[in-house]
Amino acid sequence: MSFSSLFGSSAVDMDSDEKKSEEHVTKKIKITANNGWEHVFARGGIKSRFTKTTTADATEFIKSYRPRAQKQSLEMLISLPLDILFEIFGRLLPLDLLHLARTTKALRAVLMHRSSTTVWMAARSNVKGMPACADDMSEPAHASLAFDMHCHSCLKPNVRNVDWNLRIRYCLKCFKERTEVVDDKFKDAYGLKLHRCLSLSMTHNRNDIRCLISDRESLVDELSKLGPEERSVLRGSKRDEVLVRQEHAVLCTKWTQGEQQSRWKELDHLRSLRYEAIVEKLIELGWEEDVNKLPDRHTARVYKLTHFEDHSLVKQPKPLTDRIWQNIQHKIVEFMGQMREFRIQQERKQQIRERQSLVATIYSDWQRERGYNEFLMPTAADLFGMRQVRDIVELPSHVTVTAEDFQPVREELLEIVGAWKRRTNHDLRSDLLWRLEIHPPYWQAGDYAQCEKLAVAVFTCTRWLCEDIPQPNDSPPYMYFPEYLHHRCNRIRRRTWDELDPANTLAMGQGYPGSTVQREWSTDDLEFDEKASRTVKNILDACDLDWREATVLQLDNLDPRLVCLKCSYGNRCDGERPMTVRSWRESVKHCAKKHWSDSAVKWQKISDEEARSLRQDQKEAAASTTTPPRKIWRCTHCYNKPIEPEKMTEQGMTDHLEDHHSIDPIDQVVGKDFFQALDVPPIAIPSVKLKPKAVDPPPLKFSAAHWERSFCDDIFP
Repeated sequence: MSFSSLFGSSAVDMDSDEKKSEEHVTKKIKITANNGWEHVFARGGIKSRFTKTTTADATEFIKSYRPRAQKQSLEMLISLPLDILFEIFGRLLPLDLLHLARTTKALRAVLMHRSSTTVWMAARSNVKGMPACADDMSEPAHASLAFDMHCHSCLKPNVRNVDWNLRIRYCLKCFKERTEVVDDKFKDAYGLKLHRCLSLSMTHNRNDIRCLISDRESLVDELSKLGPEERSVLRGSKRDEVLVRQEHAVLCTKWTQGEQQSRWKELDHLRSLRYEAIVEKLIELGWEEDVNKLPDRHTARVYKLTHFEDHSLVKQPKPLTDRIWQNIQHKIVEFMGQMREFRIQQERKQQIRERQSLVATIYSDWQRERGYNEFLMPTAADLFGMRQVRDIVELPSHVTVTAEDFQPVREELLEIVGAWKRRTNHDLRSDLLWRLEIHPPYWQAGDYAQCEKLAVAVFTCTRWLCEDIPQPNDSPPYMYFPEYLHHRCNRIRRRTWDELDPANTLAMGQGYPGSTVQREWSTDDLEFDEKASRTVKNILDACDLDWREATVLQLDNLDPRLVCLKCSYGNRCDGERPMTVRSWRESVKHCAKKHWSDSAVKWQKISDEEARSLRQDQKEAAASTTTPPRKIWRCTHCYNKPIEPEKMTEQGMTDHLEDHHSIDPIDQVVGKDFFQALDVPPIAIPSVKLKPKAVDPPPLKFSAAHWERSFCDDIFP
């Protein structure tokens, strides 16, 4: 048996296996991010025990699949000739060159070489109005200072503060760390002339003047190595450099500000285009009425709303595309729904205010026709809270309300006002009797039925609304009957800072402090002055009058003249000593100002004959002197109406009636067209120095009420 017969067949088999193995060898595939999904789906997709991917699905995916665009490389850019590169680079902006220089080392080496200065200059010329680079500054550094938006020290982004005099762009933290204040301590440490050789900060939002610490250190080191003559030369050259730098800094600052303003205008223009496009879309959706009645900026700020132009989706400086509108439409529509609810609420409030103004007009005309302006009456705000008026004012919005609808209320006004006066008088008298310590059952007697008229009822106002009313000689503003009942703070108040639309009020007009509204009549702001009341009691004792019976009208008719015995050191009138004689109102003010309303101060009344002569002399002196006009008149046509003006002078009232109510001065009637305000005190009577004659002290007298009170106090202590 031959070798071939033994191994021939096996050899043939081995050759055939090698051929088969060579036929099954396939080429390796390089899978990248761009072609990975193609090979995955070509082989049946991702194998999973939950899903099965068929060949049809893979074929359909491959048809719809679009590979990502491959990133272009700049490797071949550096291989271009330099003249072509410079031609390309010269058409870019300086910021583009800065970004390009930070891509590769090769491009950085080309752009940062001195031979590429012309490229930077050409790029700078593409920026309109940009100043030329300073002689002591490179073009890349100039471009970096002008266009880079990061801190040059800590690389903090979005830093917009550039100091062209120091040639730095620092954040606030680095600015404080790398600069120092040039103040008296600096001058004491480094001399009075060193700061003139340094560039100083020209930032406008800082009150201090600063310089770079590095500039100061380098200058000090340089000066320390030189002699006296060389130092003076160096200082001169440094001062010249500082002046040149300042001129260049002014130009660059103006250019920077101009660029900022132009950029702001560009952004505002883009915002306006986006706003107009959104408005057109809303009008197409049926929101035209709501768009036309959107609240203005003042209203939005007062009510703490978002103004439509300030909405985060509206004020973006981006054009509005169909895709963007689809994404923001539901939020914009939701915002418009909120604005519609706000508009309906405001229209309802305005409707109620108009109806209340109609009620105030009817009430004011009713008062003028009956001549009730000179009496204590409820304000129009009091009527707004009454049931008869409220039922008509709060009718639904679709109901038209006219003056005829308030005719039943007008017919019942007399009864309504009478009930209000009875209730008010009861509350006022009860409180006043308690303060005067007149306890029951004595306050039910006829003598105390009108205790508000007593002279000892002295009040002051605690509201600062009276600060605009001048007081002579800084005297306390004491009020007596009927001044305190008609005091203006009883019917007005100021709106608080967080009070937007106070209900049941009327806005006051010219002469009143800002944001003043009419309110319901109340004496909550009045304070009973016990010290002044005790002073009046002492004055009444000196006049031989009972304080439980003497009224303000009686005391004014008597018009006594008094001497302060504390100022005279207890000496009474004897016809020899000069003493200051005052009226009873001025005596109360004098006691408060000079003696702190001391209740131990006693008074003496001068003789009736001397008082009569003094009153006549003062009357003649007042007639011969010209006094400034007083604001004591109120308009009956405006009283208790919206925008009611404050009191006026006689000439001011004449002009007001002629201009606002078309009433000729000849036809103007007191009481019909205007009346004297009851909250105005009488004219202050000046004090006079006399030598009053001796007067016998008044005998002790007690009224029946006093005897009754004393007897009861002894029985019921």
